[in-house]
Amino acid sequence: MKKNQLPPYMDILFNKIYSSKVLSNVFDDSRIVYMGNLGATNTIMKDLLHDITKNAHVLQIGLTFGSEIELIYNKISKHGKLDIFDISDVQIERAKEKYSHYSINITKHDAVIPWEEKYDVVLCYNLLHELPLKTRQKVMDNALNSLTNGGKAVFLDHAEPEPWNPVKWPLFLFNRLYRPFTESLWDEPLKSFCSRKDDFRWHHTFYRGGMLQKVVAIRKILSTEDVLKLTKLFREK
Repeated sequence: MKKNQLPPYMDILFNKIYSSKVLSNVFDDSRIVYMGNLGATNTIMKDLLHDITKNAHVLQIGLTFGSEIELIYNKISKHGKLDIFDISDVQIERAKEKYSHYSINITKHDAVIPWEEKYDVVLCYNLLHELPLKTRQKVMDNALNSLTNGGKAVFLDHAEPEPWNPVKWPLFLFNRLYRPFTESLWDEPLKSFCSRKDDFRWHHTFYRGGMLQKVVAIRKILSTEDVLKLTKLFREK
């Protein structure tokens, strides 16, 4: 990918933040992150860190604002490894400055392109709602395909609020105007965007009356295909 060449969907209003160092510095504030997570930041991070073991080999797809990356780095401790992919030169430059005292591997890579390395945990933190459907499927498939046996992918993102939630319809209108890819996360469960969803166990947690979701996909030790092969073998015997 050429320098500064970004996918067309990055030109949508809220994604333009990532191409501006000034705006990024403004949004990289714990108070703004707290509001963006609807006041659930502490609960979300506690749950997220619970999904990561010490010394794990972790990949995060997309850089984030706030303290999320530092917390993950501290959780995996000195024997773990944290890799981060991003496609924005501005964000990569900022992150390398911000995390210059940390052993974090920050690489420019578009996650729609598969990678060879395997990980114990792959994280997508508030990323999927910014992606068109075809791009989202490729990113999720690549994340799942890069897991070790028993490894897990953790997707934290928007979801459809409960019917009683008073902000449901104002939020629906806001998404329709400014976040066009978010609406699809209301219509379908996250696993529906994956091509081999049956090879994983799925666990869902919802926050703030259903407005946010954490979906964990754990790779089965034996895939569905392996189970079918073994079943056929035993039946033949």
